[in-house]
Amino acid sequence: MRILVFSQYYYPEPFKIHEICEELVKRGNEVTVITGRPNYPDGDLFEGYGNENKMNEVINGVNVIRTKIVLRGHNPLSLMRNYFSYPLLAKKEIKKLNKEFDIVFVYQLSPVFMIKPALYYKKKFKKKVYIYCLDLWPESLKVLHISEKNIIFKFIKRICNKIYQQCDFISVTSPAFIEYLNKENGVNIDKINYVPQHGENLFLQVKPYQKQDKLNITFAGNIGKAQDFDCLIKAICQIPNSYYNRFMITIIGSGSYEEILKNKVKEHKLESIFKFEGRKSVGNLIPYYNNTSLFLLSLEKNSSIGKTIPSKLQTYMSAGRGIIGSIDGTSSQIIKKAQSGVTCQAGDYRKLAQIIIDLLNDDSLLEKYAINSRKYFLNNFTLEKCTNKIIKKLNELI
Repeated sequence: MRILVFSQYYYPEPFKIHEICEELVKRGNEVTVITGRPNYPDGDLFEGYGNENKMNEVINGVNVIRTKIVLRGHNPLSLMRNYFSYPLLAKKEIKKLNKEFDIVFVYQLSPVFMIKPALYYKKKFKKKVYIYCLDLWPESLKVLHISEKNIIFKFIKRICNKIYQQCDFISVTSPAFIEYLNKENGVNIDKINYVPQHGENLFLQVKPYQKQDKLNITFAGNIGKAQDFDCLIKAICQIPNSYYNRFMITIIGSGSYEEILKNKVKEHKLESIFKFEGRKSVGNLIPYYNNTSLFLLSLEKNSSIGKTIPSKLQTYMSAGRGIIGSIDGTSSQIIKKAQSGVTCQAGDYRKLAQIIIDLLNDDSLLEKYAINSRKYFLNNFTLEKCTNKIIKKLNELI
């Protein structure tokens, strides 16, 4: 197959689309990706990508075409310009292509508008469009505290419904998405299925769990408001000071909420507990995960993101460690089903504090959680299993 992929984000940005594309190439397909200049999550252009030679490159067999999208920057205005620049510039790149493709595949994160150039290609060349949906729209607007009654929400919902309904098939990364797309966006239920995100096989190299000198609870990923670090701070403040020398919180990553979080750590005099490691490349995470006792997974209560299964869940499981957290929805159900950890409702900082205290008083479950996590990953979340389902659907649509 000759597959044209649209994704506003691509390697070296921290999304898994490049692994899917490279796996498709390994299986004998020709893959071309139209993406943007890498600048997620901090809003600054990645080092080396100001070079014109980087605008068109081949990465592990994948043809990558980069558009000169507006960078995310550091304010809402530049972010909005970033969102609207990609579909416009990606459409221009379509006109420069010197070959036709058999099918179009969209790795749909936020914003939903990244689907629009794919629909343009569909109309121009009469090809099918297959969406891999990781973020729901317009539901994702609620993270910005835009309610359903807001005229902006209603306007964008009409646009989203039209976009989704024009797609030929949509695979979603959480079962909760199926009902939403059907009821809220008007997508025929027969045009939707569930394909969970994969985790990185790389983290199978993480050593089996061994007890640490301190209970080391690690968070790795985007440090944003939606990850509800306020709940974590409140939880730790509920824990008696006598426990403080027995555990630590390792934060790996960066994001818009990072400085606010650091200030709150100082405000509550928790510097002895928190350790900020900054953003790390995927390949440099293994030593940190080797020294991890548990991973933390949390999301805001009533957040639209709560309907998703955050990709870090699969990553945590592939690393073979237990998971604790304050999170609702499918993620919590998976952790319970896998017997890979313990969760409480999103925002329940008192319960989260009690979870940490319980494990400090009895860490006998940590090895069981670690073993069960990796077992569940191997049975459900490998790249091979994910790609098998995507290729099957691509072939059906062609």
